[in-house]
Amino acid sequence: MLQLSGKTKEPLRKIALATFRELRFAEKKEWILNTAAEIFAKKGYEKTTLEEIAAELKMTKGSLYYYFRGKEDILFQSLLIAHRLANDVLRKISAKKGLSPKEKLSLAIKEHVKVLTKKFVYATLRQQDLLLPGKLRNAVMAERDRFQKTFMGIIREGIEDGSFRQADWKMISFAILGSVNWVARWYSPNGPLSPEEIGNALADYLVEGLLMKS
Repeated sequence: MLQLSGKTKEPLRKIALATFRELRFAEKKEWILNTAAEIFAKKGYEKTTLEEIAAELKMTKGSLYYYFRGKEDILFQSLLIAHRLANDVLRKISAKKGLSPKEKLSLAIKEHVKVLTKKFVYATLRQQDLLLPGKLRNAVMAERDRFQKTFMGIIREGIEDGSFRQADWKMISFAILGSVNWVARWYSPNGPLSPEEIGNALADYLVEGLLMKS
């Protein structure tokens, strides 16, 4: 068994404590973001105050500033997380080997619906990023543009290899994304359809319209 000297143990203890503190900090931030998203969904971003968020968390308003610079920062970080989650999922699908463009597009729609119907995501995306100042809004839009570029790449690939009928791939991409993204606006966990059923229905309908007819 490896024996550590007293001098070695002390740095390791400091590293462990630092890691634990970082973990607790991240968990607390996640808790705040989830709670704030729920309040935003109920009242809207503009009508929600930091005092209300702090009260729901049983924290003081001042303690929130240890984690965020203010309400704008909470919305900004929430939107970044939501868009990055969607980007991570889509990037993995786009990079999959052995899948046809049809299979990629169908899977992309189904998996994107799963992301959009996560409570934190749809509660966040129902807020207007236009309410953010320019620099923050641009960072969110960069994430959204990255998603659109990857999604368009799947459709363009299908048009170029003959899987999909000839069409303006940009227009088709925006039309499909508009239909799918709207799920975040109307979805309710108490509704009659599950995220899987919604994703399957949209994928079947939207992909079918692109296929070349024999």
